[in-house]
Order: sequence, then C-alpha cells, then structure tokens
Amino acid sequence: MRTDFFWAVGIENAHMPDMGVDELGWTAHRELWREDLQLAAALGISHIRYGLAWADLNPAPGRFDWSWSDAAVEHLQSLGLEPIWDLVHFGTPAWLPGGLRDDDYPEAVARYAAAFARRYAGIVNKLTPFNEPYIASLFRGGIGAWPPYETGHAGFARSLMPIADGLRRSILAIRAASPQAEIWQNDGADRFRAAVPELQEEARLLTLERYAGLDIIAGLCGKGSETYELLTASGADPASLERWVLEPTPVDVIGLDYYPGTEHLIDQRHGPRSPYDWGQREDYASSPDREPAGIAETARLYHERYRRPVYIAETSAEKLRPEWLEWSASECARARAAGTPVIGYTWWPLFDHIDWNSGLTRLVGHVCPGGLYHLTPSVRDRSESPMRDAFAAVVAQGAPVDTGRREAPIPPASSVEGEEVVDEAIEKLSRP
Repeated sequence: MRTDFFWAVGIENAHMPDMGVDELGWTAHRELWREDLQLAAALGISHIRYGLAWADLNPAPGRFDWSWSDAAVEHLQSLGLEPIWDLVHFGTPAWLPGGLRDDDYPEAVARYAAAFARRYAGIVNKLTPFNEPYIASLFRGGIGAWPPYETGHAGFARSLMPIADGLRRSILAIRAASPQAEIWQNDGADRFRAAVPELQEEARLLTLERYAGLDIIAGLCGKGSETYELLTASGADPASLERWVLEPTPVDVIGLDYYPGTEHLIDQRHGPRSPYDWGQREDYASSPDREPAGIAETARLYHERYRRPVYIAETSAEKLRPEWLEWSASECARARAAGTPVIGYTWWPLFDHIDWNSGLTRLVGHVCPGGLYHLTPSVRDRSESPMRDAFAAVVAQGAPVDTGRREAPIPPASSVEGEEVVDEAIEKLSRP
C-alpha cells in the first residue's frame, strides 16, 4: 500500500470539436503554456494533471505531431513537475465524424494511446486514457446536455459502451507500448439520494451508473452483477460485457472528481418524469439517505470496490473556496487515518476555466472564477486569487491535516458549477 501523498493542480483542457469547445484556446493556454506551468511549479506541488488535445497531437488518421507535447514534457521535467497526463478530455478529432460513436473510434483512440505511450515511455508514466467516462456518458446520453442529446438509462448505456471499448483497448495498448506506465483513471463520483422513499430505487440506479465504466475495465461487470443487469436492461450488448469480463484491464489508481454538486438529491417537485434535482442543506432532513457521503466515505467505497489507491483528481468550490479547501483536505486526512489509501489531492483548475457554469451548453465566454489564478482583466492575464497563497500553505504542510471541520460547506444552488445544465435537463424531461 502506498503511504506517500502529493498535492497537484490541473489545467482544464476539455476539447470537443463537435461542440466548438477548446478550453486551451479560450484561456490562452495555447500561447501561455510555459508561463502557466511555471505558475503551477511555484506553488510547491510535485504533480500536475495535464494534457493536450487529441486533435493537436493526432491531426489526421495515422499522422502524429509531437512538437507541442515534446516541448511541454521537457518543460515539465525542467520544473520538477510529474504529469498525470490526460490523453482524451471528452472529445475526438474532427476526422472521426461520428465522434465517440464512430465505428472507428475504439481502434483510433487505442492507436493514439499506444503512440503516445511509446514516445514517452519512461518519461510520462502516469496516464489517464479518457477523462471522466461516466460524466461523458451522462452528459451525452443520460441528461441530454451534449450531442447526441439522449436521455435516460438507455441513452447512458449507448454512450458508455463505445467509450468503455475504447478505454479497454487504450489500456491494453498503453501497457504493451510502455510496460512501466501506470493507468490513473479518474471519473465523477456523483451520488444520488432520494428525498422520498418511492425514488430510492431510481437513486440507486443513477448512483450505480458512476461505477459502470470502472466495473467494465476491472472485470466486475459480469453476468449477474449490478452493473451488468443495469446496462443490459438498458440495451447494452450482453455478449460484449461477457467477453470483456474475461479480459479485465484494471487500473492502477482511481481518481475521484468531487465538487459541491457531486451529491444530488432527487425528488418529485418537477414531476415524476424528472427525477433530477440539486439538493441543498435544508432538503437533507427529508431524505431517507440523510447526509451527503463526503469525500472520506466516497474514497472508502471506491477503494473497497476496486482495491486500488485513490486520489482526488478534481475538486474546488467557487463560492466557498477557503472553507472547501479546509474541509476537503480534512476529509483526505480522515480517510487516510481510517486506512483508505488516499495518495493525492488536485485543486482544479490552476486558473479559471470558461463556460463550465452551464456545463458547456452555452458558449458565451463566461469566466468561472474557481482558479488559484483569475483570468482578469482579460483571459490572457493571470491574477493571483487569495486562494493561491492558501493552497500553497497547505501544500507546504506535507500530508493533509485533519482540522476538525466535519460539515461539508454547501454553497447556494445558484453557485454550483454546472447547475444550469441540470436545470435544463429537468425542464426537458418534465415536458409532457
């Protein structure tokens, strides 16, 4: 069991040509990447979640351009920063016209993963093949926020299956190309709770979806398992699931993405066809599940399920940043004290990102001020926020410390990142 602990930051790098999304361009990181990486190193951290767009490194089928990644990897080495490298952050190159559902996607992403792993073997050893397969499947197929705008458990399953296939193939390809490489797979740790007893089963199924992709690659999605029954009942091909369970591709480290909006409460205020709703502190008393699980309990559940170390791959809170930092770091300390191997913590993002307040459904250039550096007065600027020094001070302490803060700080509903997209999903699902 690992006993070390690292602090990290991440740079938002979502890139989805089918939606016109390019966070690295919007935030001017494409021009300022050297300076941005220097800002990260100045915090005293040892690791950074980082990645460049698949389309930049693999601009055409079978053709690779490593000029930017070569320079970035060299610069990271000079700064003493070890990357946890995102190979794919939600989107595919435009030369895959069907995107994640293109027939060529699973093999194309595996070829890209193999080429990257081979080029940087022994240099970049921590790889995330696909950022948040659960969240990508939920947004594209569960709540209808991203193309192809499908909803429900069947839409989720249709989105997840090709992502899982590509993820499995990528892991096999990485390990063949670079045997020393480790797979650090992150995902949203969303949990749904029922405000009323009659919605407990729906809450259970919605929560179970967060495990589905990880279960597939871990070989836990065999016939008779909860996730197998959920996915096949939703239309997933049983033969594929049964074949994949015979060739598991378990990861080395699980990354948990946990925000104030990670804990959901579902109720019937918007009608029986719309179970999605963000729960607030005043609602918890009516919930059969009572309180949010929190980071320590969530980490325990994932560790017990997969028997792997875990780390916090993303966390932050725009409106409650100092309180959130104290609580979330304390949660990590409590988890470690209880025997859960939580080995790292990532503040996401290093600098503000763009349009995530709407879950990337409204591309209007809105700056979400969750970063340690603010993009103000323009996106080319990096102005220190008060959180910059607060985070650096926590990093300087070494391992996280339990400060005694037990109650999770819950921001107002209007400040929960990405809430607008869920509100739109509620409205859409509520229509007769």
